[in-house]
Amino acid sequence: MLNPSQQIKTRQSGAALITGLIFMVVMTIIVISALRSATLEERMAANSRNRQVALQAAESVLRDAEISITDTATAAAPFDPFTPSSFKTDCTSGYCNKPAEGDAPRWQGDIWSDATSREGTTAIDGLSEQPRYIVEVVNTPILIPGQACPKVLYRITARGVGQDNSTVFVQTMVRHLPASC
Repeated sequence: MLNPSQQIKTRQSGAALITGLIFMVVMTIIVISALRSATLEERMAANSRNRQVALQAAESVLRDAEISITDTATAAAPFDPFTPSSFKTDCTSGYCNKPAEGDAPRWQGDIWSDATSREGTTAIDGLSEQPRYIVEVVNTPILIPGQACPKVLYRITARGVGQDNSTVFVQTMVRHLPASC
């Protein structure tokens, strides 16, 4: 006759081992999917942060551009907005003439090099490149009889680039009439 410990050994068929292995495989799959989800969420958060940094940089340089047009007394690089020589067809230094009829706005082209756009006055850390802006004349200044100065409408386009080269464009329209008028 078999003693009790020998009877238990003869009745085991390895079901606990198979159940344990299946449980381990299921747990491994759950852990791998959780890691992938966390990695994806981390990438999404980084992309969102980079886009926000680019947006804030574009907003900052947009304010610099507004100051360069409207507040010539305190601007870093003042110019006379009514002097035709300030605005060029080739957008030298970021000041662009009105595009020809039917042409796309200048900001949509390859205009964001150092020669054809302007950099903001404040350097911003954490960007792949510093934000830049251009100023386009939207209407042709016309002197209306009885008025001392013409009103000029400008489109200011600012471009910010985040760490991962995420690019954000911000635009505003400015109607400028100097204080001397």
